[in-house]
This record gives sequence, structure tokens and C-alpha cells, in this order.
Amino acid sequence: MKKYLYYFQLVILLTTVWLILFETFNVFLIIIGIFISLAIIYFSEKYLVDDRLYAFYPFNVFKLLRYAFFLLIEIYKSGLSIIPYIITGKANPGFVDIYTDLEKNIDIVVLANSITLTPGTITVDVQGHLLTVLWINPTTTQPTMAGIRIKGKLEKRIKEGL
Repeated sequence: MKKYLYYFQLVILLTTVWLILFETFNVFLIIIGIFISLAIIYFSEKYLVDDRLYAFYPFNVFKLLRYAFFLLIEIYKSGLSIIPYIITGKANPGFVDIYTDLEKNIDIVVLANSITLTPGTITVDVQGHLLTVLWINPTTTQPTMAGIRIKGKLEKRIKEGL
């Protein structure tokens, strides 16, 4: 039953992406999107990945969409906060190390990519639980304080589950 719930969520997600790419919304496109989503899932499991993929990377579509919306807000907030550094040219970039409490590799990758997506920071290296981040204007080099400033609520949201 859990596997079918996973497939159902995946069909919803893929069909939503399909509709966003087409920029229109009608019954015909929804039906085509569902069939294409089912075909993608079938061929992916048959030829590309093991049948047990859903057990390794479980996700909930609604939590994933909630995280994507939250990340989009963080991207805009971060973008607005670095505008003065870009305009004045007074950026003083530097590398800082931050630690994460996340256990799963996939969660660490999501955190690293989320940090990179937010303007002003780029994750340049990941070694276990240590992330090296290029920060446009570091206010501290202490890993704990830098982690609070850079990770912010991202890590908390990822811990809650995607």
C-alpha cells in the first residue's frame, strides 16, 4: 500500500510539472500528463532504478511543495539582502565552514543545494556533516554562528521531512 501511495504522489508531482511546463490547464492535458507520468515511472523502474527506490527516498508531495514555497521565499529575502553589496561593490567574500545535524545523505544534499540556490552563498564542498560555503559578506567565521546565519530555518524544515 505504501508503494502505491508513493506512486500516486509521484504521478501528482510529475503531472503538476507537466502542466506548469505547458502553461495551460485543461482536461486533455491533465489526462495526457497522467499517462506520461505513469509511463515515466514504469520505464524508470524497469530500466533505470531498482524497484525499491521508494523505500530509500520516501517523500510526501505536499511537504515537498511546502518546502519549495518556503525556499522560494528565502531566495527572495536573501536576494533583497545582498542588493546593497552588489550595487556598492563592497562585498568581502570569504569561506566559512558550517556543520549540519542532518543524518541522511539526501538531506545533506538538499541542504547544500538550498544554500547554493539562495543568493550570496555557494556550497563548494561537503565532507560528511561539514559544509564549506562561499559567503558574499561573512559576518562571522565561527562555524556555529555562521551555521545559524546561513542554514537558518532550512535545516529545520528539512528535518521535519520532505
